Amino acid sequence: MNLFRINRVVVMGHRGLLQLCDLCKLYNEESVHTPSSVFEHEWEKQQNCNERLDLEEDSGRESLLVSRNTNTGYSLLYAIWVTFRPALVKVALLRLSTDIFSILVPLTLRWVILFSERQAVFDWAGYTYSLVVLGAVCCCAVSQHHFEKHSRIVAANAQAVLAGFLYRKRTQLIIMERSEQLIKEMLHKYQALKFLTWESWFQQRVTESRARELEILRILGYLTAFSMLNSICMPFLVGFSSIAVFVLVDDGNVLTPSQICTSLCFFRLLRPPLLELLGLFCVLKQAQQSLCHLEKIFLRKDLGTTQLVTTKEELPSDGFQQPCDRCKDKHSHSDEKSDHDLSQKGSGKARMLYLRAFGWHWLSVSLLVYLSVCAVSLAQDGILSVWTGEAKEVQGLEGWKELRNSRLSAYALLGLLQAFLVCCAAYCLTCASLRASHILHSKLLSDVLHMPMHSQKTDMRQLLQAFTQDMQVIDEELPKHLHSWLKSLLDILSTITLICFIMPVFSLAVCPLIILFLRLQSRFYSAHSHIRHMGANPVASLECVTQCVEDPLSGPKHREVCLTHCLQALNQNLLVKYNKINTESRAALRLDGIAGIVLFLVTLILLETEPDSGLVVLALICAFNIKKAVHRYPQAASDINMDMLSMQNLCEFAKVEKEAAWKKSYRPPKDWPQYGEVKFRNYESEASSNGTPALRGINLTILKGEKIGVVSRGKTDTDALVSSLFRSVEARSGAVLIDDINIARMGLLDLRSRLQIISQVPVLFSGPLRANLDPFAQHTDAQVWLALELCHLKELVRLLPAQLLHPVQRTSLAYSFGQRRLLCLARALLARVRILLVEEALPGVDLETEDLVRQLIHTEFKHCTVLWLTQNPLTVMHTDRVLVLNKGQAVNVDAPSTLLQQGPLFSQ
Repeated sequence: MNLFRINRVVVMGHRGLLQLCDLCKLYNEESVHTPSSVFEHEWEKQQNCNERLDLEEDSGRESLLVSRNTNTGYSLLYAIWVTFRPALVKVALLRLSTDIFSILVPLTLRWVILFSERQAVFDWAGYTYSLVVLGAVCCCAVSQHHFEKHSRIVAANAQAVLAGFLYRKRTQLIIMERSEQLIKEMLHKYQALKFLTWESWFQQRVTESRARELEILRILGYLTAFSMLNSICMPFLVGFSSIAVFVLVDDGNVLTPSQICTSLCFFRLLRPPLLELLGLFCVLKQAQQSLCHLEKIFLRKDLGTTQLVTTKEELPSDGFQQPCDRCKDKHSHSDEKSDHDLSQKGSGKARMLYLRAFGWHWLSVSLLVYLSVCAVSLAQDGILSVWTGEAKEVQGLEGWKELRNSRLSAYALLGLLQAFLVCCAAYCLTCASLRASHILHSKLLSDVLHMPMHSQKTDMRQLLQAFTQDMQVIDEELPKHLHSWLKSLLDILSTITLICFIMPVFSLAVCPLIILFLRLQSRFYSAHSHIRHMGANPVASLECVTQCVEDPLSGPKHREVCLTHCLQALNQNLLVKYNKINTESRAALRLDGIAGIVLFLVTLILLETEPDSGLVVLALICAFNIKKAVHRYPQAASDINMDMLSMQNLCEFAKVEKEAAWKKSYRPPKDWPQYGEVKFRNYESEASSNGTPALRGINLTILKGEKIGVVSRGKTDTDALVSSLFRSVEARSGAVLIDDINIARMGLLDLRSRLQIISQVPVLFSGPLRANLDPFAQHTDAQVWLALELCHLKELVRLLPAQLLHPVQRTSLAYSFGQRRLLCLARALLARVRILLVEEALPGVDLETEDLVRQLIHTEFKHCTVLWLTQNPLTVMHTDRVLVLNKGQAVNVDAPSTLLQQGPLFSQ
């Protein structure tokens, strides 16, 4: 990709006009098709070679007592090596050149210091040394970024090739956390949760599961603090031990400015390899396990089809389209939304919301601790500069050893203090981020539970994303990015301030450099954010394709088309990664140019002004160290802007329509309703957003203990009646009175807790069986057993291993449909309400179970008001009266025998 096309992408991204079609296209050899074909050919060769070796070994032995483990991962590793051999060799050579140029930079700085001490290595002018330093920095930057770009491209290609080959095997790994299962269950069974008024119980369960997650995150935060301490202590101990051994092993060894500057620069270069060396064994072990696992999958000949992600029990089907159409609509909707989101980059309201949840006191303490860490780091370099500046002068004085030892001790104490402050900073950030996560998750859960019943169907996947992906970003990613952003910002400010203090003339160049830096950040990282937003995980894009491939009824041609779409999606994802890598590489190269300009100006000013040699060391070290901070700050700022989009999504749920208050100042009597008399007075309800028709002009009086059948052509009319009683849809005019009390006067919990409904689809929640019958432990075990005995379930529960405490699985498939319906009836028996609504069972329920339900309701609820909701007139012939609904209006109300003779709509 040439420079012009990348610059065009950057400009369009800065203007907010960047689309997927505007990205730089891949050449044929860069697409996923070319390396995939090479990899498949090499893998077949390796597989044939392994089979031939197995046959030779079997022929040479009469019996095989111990089988040879062929899944070592080496065959797959060799196939990857052969596929990407030219690129890997190129990356290795670039790495070698990068290391060589990295060594040249400290050496050129040593020449600068020797020149300032009148010990010039070469007979050059001062500005020549400055140009040499700038040239070394530029060569190192170009080599390093070519290495990073090509290594990331090779990694992206290898990932795409393995993903495509793995996709052909139709294998999918699914990891589901317990809290995610609870959230899915809550969203799937949202309506039943509302009808039963169990929101507080489920909220407590989710909160307890969330507390366990936060405890794990707390432990990981402390481990992160230990890792940060290790990253500080190991380079410090290496540098401190080297300096201590040098000055203590021989009294004639004196630290000079050139020695300390070169040593510190080399120590800073050694820091990344030392830190990577600690985790090298774990990384290699994980790589071996992954290779073995992939090789085991690739070698299987008879891979069966697997279920994709969910079953019908896990996710609702209402409100969603077919998989392929849904994927298309999802991507088009996300594209439309991304432009709006990226233009805002997380609103200021979202940032303020996170800061309030973070805690202003924790924010103040964290800033103070990070400032202290930065000050101690500068003090360490300052002590070394003072030490080297006066080392030769004080060496001949009396007591110079005590002064040397005091300097060394002060340097060690500052190192210990820095380690302590780093731990404090990590502790503060961990506690504050966990506090923010807890508050935001609780607020999100409360907002979702206060949503109306009808609104949750349209935003199911967005809700699940908020609880999973968005909360994961807030829990894990945002604290890391805040740490990186704050540390890099303070490093830049402190370094610039110190350099300006040492060389006041440098302040003239600060404003132009800051303007250039901010302009670069604005141009490149706005485009970078757009490209990152396009680079979503391809699994979502391939979901519909995977379902097509897994369909046993689909033909070979159809499956080939789906596999072609899979490769196209992987190629598209690879295209986004290529553009992302190239954009980041161009931006990093320009940032290195800014860091090189800073080092060049510092060197030039030092050589012209000729200050104290100790100040020369301090200024050069600061200018050398600013490169890392200059790289981290824009990247961290871009990451925070992307993280704020997750916060913005959470803020959107605070604006969603909420249902009526759960509790109001008016509370009905404890024994309400005593009679169960229901009156509709010219009632007219609002139409819900999911299309439920409004009830219009309903005037009806249901007497105490009366059994009423409600018949309609479709389920929508009966759903509207249920919504009006449970107030999931508010009244437009008129009123509903229960025992002469308007239900609109009271809170939803007070109303819904006095009603019970046996739904057409019985719902059980994961957890103990007893919690599904009596979640708030308001009844004794004897009462629960009595309810089960009345429902003919006592023997079934006694045979369970844990009886009442036996766990109900998330899908509830351990119980038949009829048993689940009887459990819901037992739940209604324990509630002892005066008003009961019974929906018609699905055709799959056996007649014996339905007869038992009808018999129990007639015997145990004979003093209660019962509404039978059905579309079949024959199932309500036993009721006292029948209400016929048609398009939201009451057509007829009379005895079932009379309506059967006179009401044509009822008989139909």
